[in-house]
Amino acid sequence: MLSAVIITKNEEHNIKKCIDHLIDWVDEIVVFDSFSTDRTVAVLEEFRSAKIKVTQIEWQGFARTKNLAVEAASGDWILSVDADELVTPELRAEIQRLVGTAEREGYLIPRLLYFCNRPVRYGGSYPDYQLRLFRKDAGRFEETPVHESVKLSSQPGRLKNHMLHYSYRTMFDYWARLNRYTELDAEKKFRQGKRFRFYRVFVLQLEIVKRLFLRMGILDGFPGIFYHIFSAVSSLVKYAKLWEYQETINS
Repeated sequence: MLSAVIITKNEEHNIKKCIDHLIDWVDEIVVFDSFSTDRTVAVLEEFRSAKIKVTQIEWQGFARTKNLAVEAASGDWILSVDADELVTPELRAEIQRLVGTAEREGYLIPRLLYFCNRPVRYGGSYPDYQLRLFRKDAGRFEETPVHESVKLSSQPGRLKNHMLHYSYRTMFDYWARLNRYTELDAEKKFRQGKRFRFYRVFVLQLEIVKRLFLRMGILDGFPGIFYHIFSAVSSLVKYAKLWEYQETINS
């Protein structure tokens, strides 16, 4: 049995397409919603499907909320999908062939990012493997503030076909989320014992050159070029906030 697991918070613009690409073939869809104030839950109810099981809980953080959803799932296999991700027909067929005959406890799935509705294939952004398909009894998300990932006791396999990741619909959307994610990432780095070093200010400036030219990000055209520049800038912002975080802690 395969359970798709999704966490939501104000995802009315994404959730219908996400569910549309799952409902015809997975055995159940477990949604943990953190009390969305938009139409997310209403959209889910419009499907009128017994496959969709919605639970509303207070926000517990990305990893903890996902783990609670995994624990609530009935399937022995878990497919973790974000609300802004779509499972392609090719990936669907690959997963269907695999489940039941799998030799590994989990599998990495490549993701193709879409920025302002354009695919971003270069600059180091693809294939962006994520461990999203795993046996329920073998994996859980590591509970970190941001960039949570599934931990297995064994080496995962890799799938060939990718899912689509519609992370940022507009450039304004990117910058609106930048502040939140960089704060969480700075906190994560501090907890891991990492500290700001002044030389990083100069090293991170080279990130733009690496993305655009060494990794051929310039081939993504506009707005892909903007995405690579923004990503390099966000790396600098993370370390600037790490400096501020450690100064606050040490004062």
